[in-house]
Amino acid sequence: MKHTVFAIVGVLLLALPLYSTPVLAMGGGGGDGDGDPPQSEAVQNLENGKKAVYAAKYDKAIGYLKRVLELERKHADAYNYLGFAYRKKGNLKLAGLAYREALDINPDHKGALEYQGEMYLKLGNLNGARRNQAHLQSLCSSGCKELSELTRAIADFRATSPSRGS
Repeated sequence: MKHTVFAIVGVLLLALPLYSTPVLAMGGGGGDGDGDPPQSEAVQNLENGKKAVYAAKYDKAIGYLKRVLELERKHADAYNYLGFAYRKKGNLKLAGLAYREALDINPDHKGALEYQGEMYLKLGNLNGARRNQAHLQSLCSSGCKELSELTRAIADFRATSPSRGS
């Protein structure tokens, strides 16, 4: 298991030069001058990465998120968003590695379970998506956004692939 983690991290780090974009240096102390404490570089890069993901600027997001992982190797949220960005770019192999890393760090990471489930559907792996759905159901007994989204994705998959619907 330990060798698998190192192999995954190695692959992700090898891919860094392929997808990196320059990350602007943080000037000053990082605070806004209103007495708020400065954010750490990792936190700032995570926020920038999330904003880039939500704006569908996936290459930019990947650069920010890789910087987070350079600063904090065990950051499940950064791996989750990195997987999302890779998946949206169509690189399901790197997406899968990133989701696996997020779930190795935090097996109950709801976002990674949802997004990995959606990736499984892209790969035609309904059983994998259903396993993630069941895991989310155990975490979200009264429901949660991630469970709702994956459940809807599974229903859409089944509606468009009736032979795989059972």
